[in-house]
Amino acid sequence: MHGSNWGVSNDALVVEGLMASTTDPVTNRATAVSLHAECPRMRAEDAVLTVVTLAYDTATTNALPGRARGLDVAERVLCRDLEHWAGQSGSVVAIGEAAVAYLSMGTHEDAQQLRSRLPELRARVSRAAGAVPRMSAAQGPSRKSSDVVARALERLVLPRGVVPEQDQWAAGAVRARPLWDAATGKQFGTQVRLQAIRVDEAAADRAESLLSLTRSPRSVDAATAAHEAMPHIVAGQPGDDPVLWDVTGVLSGTGPARATLTQALTDRCPPGVWIGVSAWLAVLDEVQQALRTLRGRGHRIVLTRYGSGREPLAAFDELPVDGILLDPHLEAGARVTSEDSAVLLAILEHATRNGVAVLTTSRSAVDPRRRLAPVLRPRTEDPGDQILERSRLVGLTLRQTAILVNASTGQGPMAARWDRYDVATHWAHAHA
Repeated sequence: MHGSNWGVSNDALVVEGLMASTTDPVTNRATAVSLHAECPRMRAEDAVLTVVTLAYDTATTNALPGRARGLDVAERVLCRDLEHWAGQSGSVVAIGEAAVAYLSMGTHEDAQQLRSRLPELRARVSRAAGAVPRMSAAQGPSRKSSDVVARALERLVLPRGVVPEQDQWAAGAVRARPLWDAATGKQFGTQVRLQAIRVDEAAADRAESLLSLTRSPRSVDAATAAHEAMPHIVAGQPGDDPVLWDVTGVLSGTGPARATLTQALTDRCPPGVWIGVSAWLAVLDEVQQALRTLRGRGHRIVLTRYGSGREPLAAFDELPVDGILLDPHLEAGARVTSEDSAVLLAILEHATRNGVAVLTTSRSAVDPRRRLAPVLRPRTEDPGDQILERSRLVGLTLRQTAILVNASTGQGPMAARWDRYDVATHWAHAHA
């Protein structure tokens, strides 16, 4: 993204780009990628890692009013609760799906003191009214950081006894659901996935999304088993329509495991399937390289959960993207909130301009009688210099455009900071 011809300081643009790559766009905390830190202090022999997570259950999450006034708000509240409880001794990390994590590195005494304060956190989040978030915690040697984080997340999102052990795929269930073209309303193909047999589909979908943030190295065997099962699953699907396999789960590893998992995918992916990968995961270099290799072999690439706000900064022409699978919470919110409606409209237009298919798992989302919420007047002033219109015409994403606007107008202490909702609302209002 080059903005010097638009009167934007290159230095300011670099700073904004760096911030955007290390800060979660929804909560303004550290991004989930920071869970994959491999710095020397994470491997210190005598350091103890403490991971504490908060999240609303699946039923509560699905009942929230979309993204802008639902999940986004919930995640910011959970971050605030963790931050107030923990103080400055660690880092609060946004992991999405109405869930956040707190990571702290310290001595054995520090870890013991944090654990003794967990009842205080339970009391803090047990509000007088409304949903109470679930909580989990795990501690262990910092040299096994990925395993510690994985245990904390497993305890958070899966029922007791249903953890992603190495043999989970052998005892798993195959789930298939139709995909629809969000533009034409026609059935597009089928999405297939593997999940633990004792977890219902809604909970499994969310659990996979959260667990994809980090898995311990033991997940390599489970990923290998999934690769072995997938050709039989694909062959069992009726018709000639595309089969989309979301590979997010089999790419869920940290450190050295990541390279092993991406190599296994490129070596063993069944021919002909469309490859789905969580939008946030596509920012990682190893994953991007694997996607480029697979696309070169004829596979089609789909970014899943698109519209959650955590999409890659790279535009479609910088990634091997053939389609996007809309985030269901954004689709639900677009029917009731103006912000989500504006974002959905912007995504549809952006994808159409780039020849990218827009898919949905919700048949009601492509109902011709569907009505989106009206787009209200923007809350921010146009930054001028035709930045918004030029960004739209050259195909910048919502996040890229927000970076550009902040680089040109957001340097003063009182300047308003733009986000994707500001950009989308301006675009939708100007072209209504």
